[in-house]
Parts: sequence; structure tokens; C-alpha cells
Amino acid sequence: MSLEELRHKALAAFMARVLNIHAEEDVVPRGGLLQPHHEGRRYSMFHYNVVIPDLPEPHRFLACAVLAGRTGTLVFDDDPVVAGTPRNTATLALGTAATAPDGFHVYDMRTDCDLAPDGSHLQFGQELIITGTFPDFHVVVHQGDLTLDLRATCTDQITSFIRSAVYDHVGYPARYEGELTWQGETRPVSGVLSLEYARAASLAGFRDRVVPPRLKLPWNLFTYHVIKTSPDTLLMLASCEAWGEHLSTTAYLKQVDGASERHLRNVEFDVLSYRDEEQVAPDGRRMKVPERFRWRILDEDGAPSTEIVGSVDTELIYGLGRGWIGGYFYEGHHEGEAVSGDAYFEYVDVPTSAGA
Repeated sequence: MSLEELRHKALAAFMARVLNIHAEEDVVPRGGLLQPHHEGRRYSMFHYNVVIPDLPEPHRFLACAVLAGRTGTLVFDDDPVVAGTPRNTATLALGTAATAPDGFHVYDMRTDCDLAPDGSHLQFGQELIITGTFPDFHVVVHQGDLTLDLRATCTDQITSFIRSAVYDHVGYPARYEGELTWQGETRPVSGVLSLEYARAASLAGFRDRVVPPRLKLPWNLFTYHVIKTSPDTLLMLASCEAWGEHLSTTAYLKQVDGASERHLRNVEFDVLSYRDEEQVAPDGRRMKVPERFRWRILDEDGAPSTEIVGSVDTELIYGLGRGWIGGYFYEGHHEGEAVSGDAYFEYVDVPTSAGA
């Protein structure tokens, strides 16, 4: 291993410690649960998402990924996209398998959004509205011929993905029910979802300009998946790299109103094959995206207690920073039981040379 590789490995390990990427405390934050941070200096970015991994056909999944402001990282800063100024820019990757690949929206938060300081009313154009206070929220989505009107009730099974002084990322599993209208026909829907929120500090908080690539944190790969393994249980899986070195691969099992498990080590993510065609972003940048991949959670003896193989079979929606959101069919086993069905995933892979 070269000195450069050793240095990058050490830097990645240091980054994991600073971010507390293996946070083990799951508590409901005090104060406004979904506070926006489009003003002030401490945080330069905030993020919302409403994830449903198993909507009925032809929709399969729901993505509502908002990135507002700038993170100062390679994977999430979409520098060519600016509405007004970088700090005032919000992007939304919104839709389902039926509405994909459309669904990338850009807003100037000063004119296109309505953001209550306590997070009780969050509106991004006419496409996404989230209102309420913990534990009850109302989510309304409009994308093309799709309208979703959902009432969600969160549980206390909070997921702390990252909890630190510079970056918090949490998820709130919830039961939901409501109506889905597609091409003029309305049907009831219900199930479980994950309402997610993050906030981060970066150089963008001190200067409202695009952070030069050489000054960005070289977080170069991120993937996040949500699978419903039973009617009331979500399995959430994440893997990321920085400086081209492994940073973290984790799994979180959340049984709504039930038990929780976290696996902060002994989790593996492997890309088995890539799609023949690269995904092309609005500005022409290209990215390889997996066609098939495998997740494994290993027990104390090194045997896989969970092994899931996914095959991407939907169009992808651009706009998770510099990456993509889509759905896939999965099959395998989880804690001794055969499992299969639809799942949701996010994927961003940026060459580390982009930050040179």
C-alpha cells in the first residue's frame, strides 16, 4: 500500500470519528423537529426525505429528497445548479417508478418556498408540502400525473444515522395512510415510511459562493437503501467512502412500535454488475450506476444472517446531490426467513479527482 493510500485511509478513519458516523443514541431531538436552516451561519445545508419502498404498481417506490443549501462535499454539491445564490438554492428529486425519470426541481428558497422556522410548514414550490409537529405529519406530493396525500404518525423508533457537532442525520419510521391519485384515478394506500432529516455545517455557511472543488470534503461515494422486510419493519442500509477509502457500511432494522437493531460493523455492500449505459446528469456529467448488488449482515461467526441481492429495474430520478434515486426488486434471506419484494435506493459515485 502506497503512502498516499495510507494517508487517505487514515483520513477516512478520522472523518468517521469526527462525524460520529457510528452514533448509537436514538432520541427525538429537542426543539423544532424539522427546522430549516436557510438563514444563520451554523448550518449551511438541510435535507428532508419521505421514503416509501413498496408503493403499489406501477409506482413501486416514493422519493422526496430535498437538499437545501450546500454541504461542501463532492457527492452532494451540484455546483452548476444555482437559483439565486448557493445558500438559497434547494433541489428536489421527486417521484416514483411511474413518473421517473422526470422529477428534478430547483428552487430559490427566498421566492419559491414557504419554510416555517420551527419546521411545522415546509413547502417547496407546488410539488412537496410537509406540515405538522411530531409525531403527526401531513405530506402532499404533486409530480406530473401523480398526487399523494398522506397522514403519517411517527413512532419512537428513531434512527440516528450520524450525530455530531457538524452533521446530524436522523430518520423517523412512521405508519401512513392516505390517497394516491394517478392519471385521474384515486386509490387508498397505507403502510410504513421513513421521514428523514439532516443538517450540516460547511464552508458554505461562511461564504455564499460555490465551494471550490479543491476545498470540498472528498466524500466520493454514498448509497442508501430502504427495504420493507415485513408489514411493520424497515431495513435501512448505507455505505460510503471518502478519499476513495471505505468510511462506513451499516444496517438499521426498525420495527414500527417494536424492536430495533443496529449493525455498525460486519455489514458488506458489493456491486455485482453495472448498467450498460451510464446515467447522464442535466449538465452532461456521466455516472456508472449498479445493475445488481448484494448486501450481507454477518453474525459473530462470519456467516450471513441476512443476504439480499437487488436488481435495478426502474428508471432513475436525478437530483440526490450529484446522484440518482430508483427502485429495484430484491430477494434473499433475512434472519432465517426468505424475503423478496420492492426496494428504494440512492446512489452517488464521484471520482476523487473531482476534488483535485
